[in-house]
Amino acid sequence: MKSSSLVLFVCAGLLLSGGAILGGSATWSLMRISYYFWTTDLGVELGSSVLFIAGALLCLPTCWLCTLVPYHPRSISLLASLMILVTSGLMLLSIGISSIMGLSRAVREQHTLNTTMLRTMAFEPVDIAVKSAFASMQLELKCCGVNSHADWYLHRNTLPLACCGRVGIGKNTDHCEIPLYNRGCLRPARAELRMYANSLAVLACAIILVKAVALFATVYTMVTGVTERSVGVKQQPLRIAYLPAPPIVPLAPPAP
Repeated sequence: MKSSSLVLFVCAGLLLSGGAILGGSATWSLMRISYYFWTTDLGVELGSSVLFIAGALLCLPTCWLCTLVPYHPRSISLLASLMILVTSGLMLLSIGISSIMGLSRAVREQHTLNTTMLRTMAFEPVDIAVKSAFASMQLELKCCGVNSHADWYLHRNTLPLACCGRVGIGKNTDHCEIPLYNRGCLRPARAELRMYANSLAVLACAIILVKAVALFATVYTMVTGVTERSVGVKQQPLRIAYLPAPPIVPLAPPAP
């Protein structure tokens, strides 16, 4: 029992730190690269990051129970709750890794990503959300267009202000003639998405390994606790009901 309690305590610390890192990095990165929801067709693949955030949030009650169950009088019921939490977290993270593989495959297919970005660029003059997303992406990645700044001349007469490193303030006189960034956004976008997918997969795999150890220690603690309780019960002696035999009365001798 003591060895499994120590393992659960170590897992609690690892899950607390790992869950905070995974949840914080996934949330921050998803908010930072949210422009890909409008500039590409990767919204479903990026939306699967919510599974990682949910799995990271489940690390908090799991950490609390890992430090509580070995010493609580009702540890059997709490151990069952801990097993449910750990199993749920494992399922969420496993499904998240399976879903993020779709993002990884889309990043490897350069032609498909190039086609979707060029197709979405056509909506930039009429859709304010697409226009803002392309401006944010170009300012963040320091790029212009998809393959080069010449892609913009297929849909508009001038370059967007983001290609010159500026943000539009609503004046018609603001325009960009000579781009500040000569490279296209396709290559840096692929590198950023690949880094995002790989970092989430590595962190999730590490937490899955810790959760697997915690699940094993939980099952071991539960089985050990049940065994110790059954051994510690005092065995009652077997009692058999019986009736005492009647006293033997000697017979009187017959009269002469």
